[in-house]
Amino acid sequence: MDQRKAIQLIKEYVQFLIEEKHYVIKQAILFGSYAKGSYHEDSDIDIAIVLEDLGDSFDEQLRLMTYRREFDVRIEPHPFDEARFDEQSPFAYEIIKTGIRIL
Repeated sequence: MDQRKAIQLIKEYVQFLIEEKHYVIKQAILFGSYAKGSYHEDSDIDIAIVLEDLGDSFDEQLRLMTYRREFDVRIEPHPFDEARFDEQSPFAYEIIKTGIRIL
């Protein structure tokens, strides 16, 4: 899958989460190898999903991973709470700096 197709897939996944599962997503950012252009056929499609209210991040990640099955199992959702997703976090800073904003 090329980067263009990965972006389209992520857009559809995010739209599904918003419309069908009623998520309040503040930002969705493609990051990692697909954002940097260093992907290969088996690469994960990493996406930061910034939620208005995260709650338990482990449980939320499991739910998001379950929903990805309808799209592509290579999608790796990484949920973040909006209040904690800022440039002070090294991981968030890297995502913001190198990622491709989808939403």
